[in-house]
Amino acid sequence: MTDETLSVPPGFARELTQLIDAIETFRVALTEEETLTTVENVTVRRRLFLALYPLKTIRRQLADSEGVLSHADRDVVTWDDSDEALYHIQLRLGRLLEDLSIEGYDRSSQEYSIEQTLEIIRDHIVILQDALSEGPTDDSTLPEQLSSHRSAYADVAGRGIGDGRWLEYQLHRALKRWGYQAETRQRLFGLEVDVVAVRKPKQQQPTDWIVAQCKDWTSDTITPSTIFRLCTIAFACRAMPVLCHTTEITSNAKELARRFEVRVLDLTDLERAALPGPQVYKPTAELHTWPPHYGARDDRGTLPVMFYGEPGKRFSYVPGFRPVGMESDYKPIDDDRDDDTHPAAGH
Repeated sequence: MTDETLSVPPGFARELTQLIDAIETFRVALTEEETLTTVENVTVRRRLFLALYPLKTIRRQLADSEGVLSHADRDVVTWDDSDEALYHIQLRLGRLLEDLSIEGYDRSSQEYSIEQTLEIIRDHIVILQDALSEGPTDDSTLPEQLSSHRSAYADVAGRGIGDGRWLEYQLHRALKRWGYQAETRQRLFGLEVDVVAVRKPKQQQPTDWIVAQCKDWTSDTITPSTIFRLCTIAFACRAMPVLCHTTEITSNAKELARRFEVRVLDLTDLERAALPGPQVYKPTAELHTWPPHYGARDDRGTLPVMFYGEPGKRFSYVPGFRPVGMESDYKPIDDDRDDDTHPAAGH
């Protein structure tokens, strides 16, 4: 973790443990609840995971600084219904945030980072509370209750949980409309690739060749490992990576996709007139504090020093192309080639 001791307020670790125990107990109780609709069940599992994982990470940091917390310090959490449970969870979360805000930590400190994490967790609890509030439970309202990623297509024929063929088909149709020849479920080195596509006619851009991964999930979250796998396969194919999804993406996975200029598409993006560009910019949180953030490729780095000066070792995410400017433009390294030849041919 870290060698620095966290200077959290007295009793913070104990209150944090009580909060985790309350959420864990609430999660167990909800798994036995038979009145939840499919939408409520999915929302509960997703939001509780997004709350518990960072809370347990913070607890491990505190344990490294202060020692492991004793089970004897933990209270038995009970309640009569979900509203009362959420009230106690929000109450404990509010106490933690109030204790941290009183201290007024520096923005660069780990304690301030913990405070920001708790703010995000509070948002998840509010969303969870809204999902469990009284309302119609008829399954006919399912499309209207789901997130924007899935709402209009929640229960269409041929769309099954854990089966990505429906989303692969939607991306395949969009690519054909955008001027590509596309195929689904191709093989590379024993691995399955959801969608591969080649633009016709080619524009001598990295996007002339595409490798795509589709994630039509209801509860699982896209993590950096998904982005790493996609980028590795795309690089081996000398193509640009595309991620098409209907689920949540972790902040680390978003940053990695931004840095590698992965086209991250949801269902609304498939309605566009052309392949959307990558999200290479993001707003800064500060005003007149940090230098301008031009693009993710600034932080992509260079080759190792041992390779840097050797002939033919030219750094580029897409073989045969070099990045130009601060947006998402590329130019071929060599211009003397046939229009149907991959720019990386011969390299």
